Amino acid sequence: MNRNDFLQAVREKLKGLSEEDINKALEFYEEAISDRMEEGLTEDQAVAAIGTPDEIANQIMMDMPLPKLMKAQAKAKPKKSFKAWEIVLLVLGFPLWFPLMLTAGILALTFVIVLAVLVIAFFIIVAALGFAGIVTLVASITTLIMGGGTAIVMQMGVAVFAMGLAMLLFFPAKALTVWMIELVGKFSKWIKGKIISRKNKEA
Repeated sequence: MNRNDFLQAVREKLKGLSEEDINKALEFYEEAISDRMEEGLTEDQAVAAIGTPDEIANQIMMDMPLPKLMKAQAKAKPKKSFKAWEIVLLVLGFPLWFPLMLTAGILALTFVIVLAVLVIAFFIIVAALGFAGIVTLVASITTLIMGGGTAIVMQMGVAVFAMGLAMLLFFPAKALTVWMIELVGKFSKWIKGKIISRKNKEA
């Protein structure tokens, strides 16, 4: 397959995406083919080294932001004219399917919000412990210099403990944040995979 046929095949598989996104992606792969040809490969070899049009189109869509991909899929999907019995079923089944869809969406959103709140709360606790420890330590040192009693030494110990605990909790908080970001990323990839799979079946 030569370069023009390859790029045209990829373009066909990206129907629904904006012309700007398609051209930007094709320019990247056209340049990649040119680079391989400069390294000594023939045009057909350079195209083969890039991958198949299906693989490239799928990769381009996987790299797109999810909202943009969903919008492109909706745009590319052919308009379906419902039959009379399908309309009747949709109307009659509305009290059943609509609450289920709404509940599923709310549950997914709630799950994300709860995770985000947990992470934020964890960081607030860590910050509060660290700040309280620093303030207490500074106040204790000041009081000690001004002639405070032995109780100030205990207060300084509590301050150091609070700062140490804050430093210790920072790493689990960071790990929790990374885990949440990875979880959202995996979920996004899963949805993208489903959209791309459906698009390929309809093609």
